[in-house]
Amino acid sequence: MQLKLPNEQFIYFGDTAHLPYGDKSEDALISYVTAITRFLKEKNCKMIVVACNSATTVINKTNDLPYTSSQIVEVISPIVSLIATQTKYKKIGIIGTRKTINSGMFNQALANLNPSLEIVAKATPLLVPLIEDGFLDEKVLFPVFDRYFEEFNNCELLIPACTHYPIIYQQIENYFSNGLKVLHTPKIIAEEVDDHLTNTQLHNYLSKEEDAYYLSDLTDEFLKESEVFLGKKVNFTKVLLDKA
Repeated sequence: MQLKLPNEQFIYFGDTAHLPYGDKSEDALISYVTAITRFLKEKNCKMIVVACNSATTVINKTNDLPYTSSQIVEVISPIVSLIATQTKYKKIGIIGTRKTINSGMFNQALANLNPSLEIVAKATPLLVPLIEDGFLDEKVLFPVFDRYFEEFNNCELLIPACTHYPIIYQQIENYFSNGLKVLHTPKIIAEEVDDHLTNTQLHNYLSKEEDAYYLSDLTDEFLKESEVFLGKKVNFTKVLLDKA
């Protein structure tokens, strides 16, 4: 995202106190999403990116958000729009948390837009803690893939419906001997944000302010993990948000 939008200031809030989101109730997620968006509004963010598939499943069910739908980019709709209109792939696999997969949002939206697609969706909850704990070696991941991926042998494209999964894109493609393409979802979301800022004439073309990083809980484990995800070390500020 930062490479695509080099002049934009990013304010990141990671709700580490309530992870993982994938096994939380709908009411809990609505409470978290409301509190976080209010915090970001206080920071004068001009738009928000809901960079979590599980949180995305409750966005349209959350009342009194301080942002309109046109100011929110989430990680499901742009991907659905792209896959539903492409013609190269017909057999699509989807992996994600239980919350994302059980919501049926991907399946239903893709089926509505393009009934000709063959879709296989599978909850893969073990992958998130493995990634967070740094178990990225194929010797560790492949036995887990054996359990989860048997149904995807005939798929042509895999949608990784969890923002943790970009870390293991290459391992997944290696597992399938590069016979299955893993969709590069971060690139799609970055392009969606870029398009939104262009269409609304909200791009910043001046010198950017320094990015800011906030967490609801600071742990040594997460600080180590953040370097894997961000590719660099950053300073985080702990902020406790009031529940909505």
